[in-house]
Amino acid sequence: MRISRYLKDKAYLLLSAAIIWGIILLFLSAVSCKLEIIVIIAILFWGEMALIWIVEYMRRRTFYHDIYDIMDGLDQKYLVSEIIEEPQFLDGAVLYDVMQELDKSMLEQVNDYRKREEDYRNYIEMWVHEIKTPLAAVKLMMSNHENELTQSLSEEVEKVEDFVEQALFYARSTTLEKDYLIKEMPLEPTVNKVIRKHSKQFIYRRIKLEREGLEEVVYSDAKWLEFILNQIISNALKYSEDEGLIRIATTKHKESVILMIEDHGMGISLSDLPRIFDKGFTGKNGRKNEKATGMGLYLCKLLCDKLYLDLKATSLEGAGTTISITFPISTMMLLK
Repeated sequence: MRISRYLKDKAYLLLSAAIIWGIILLFLSAVSCKLEIIVIIAILFWGEMALIWIVEYMRRRTFYHDIYDIMDGLDQKYLVSEIIEEPQFLDGAVLYDVMQELDKSMLEQVNDYRKREEDYRNYIEMWVHEIKTPLAAVKLMMSNHENELTQSLSEEVEKVEDFVEQALFYARSTTLEKDYLIKEMPLEPTVNKVIRKHSKQFIYRRIKLEREGLEEVVYSDAKWLEFILNQIISNALKYSEDEGLIRIATTKHKESVILMIEDHGMGISLSDLPRIFDKGFTGKNGRKNEKATGMGLYLCKLLCDKLYLDLKATSLEGAGTTISITFPISTMMLLK
């Protein structure tokens, strides 16, 4: 609180005090009061006024400065009323009571929202698990009656499974900290599992696969990493030409292991590249592919951030795209 603003707010008191002093001065002059007595009365009057204003200013200044300092250090600023102390002046006490009521109302709204969000997430998870059963049954029936039609249908069912899995991971992404376990794990089994999932596409479209350095060990959660790799490799296949090439390799550095998935497909335009991890962004390539949702890479980035992995993309339009995932290696991990 600046002094100039305080004085401006109290201007009416200054004016009132000046008018009262003028009346007192006229009265003292009318009764022929000695100058020395008038000076003493003036010192006492204006001294008392100054003391009151200084004390009131300091009380308010301390209270409001504390509020600003606390708010600067809070991520959830609406919780400021839980931390500040109740002031000892009336208007501050009224403001404090109002803030307490607002905070109570806000917490009730937040809790209600969280409950509804949790109920919706639980429903999505239940729905995903329930729908997996008929999808598995359909795949089993088609595998028992293999022909050209059922093979095509099987591919479409696998796409449905991918979207269902995407919905599940999206629902869980807000509570990832409750559903992951970071531990030492080799990359190769997870990468091979994802590749096997897309083996039909590799074979049918005669896309060559190169693998290098996948024996490296990283620290992550196998389930979430599998989902991330599945989205990236699926995109690499989607935007690669038939008889193309996809290369999966690692490079090891002193403090990190970098996994790179490189394709030689259509690539990403320079204008689209900075936005490919944005939610719902499909870009020029996505508009060509009407099935693109813009959620795959967004989820990959979201999950990588929560797992403390660095996800980056480099691309040259018409020449291909490289997605890299950096797995940090801390000193603690190196000592194991």
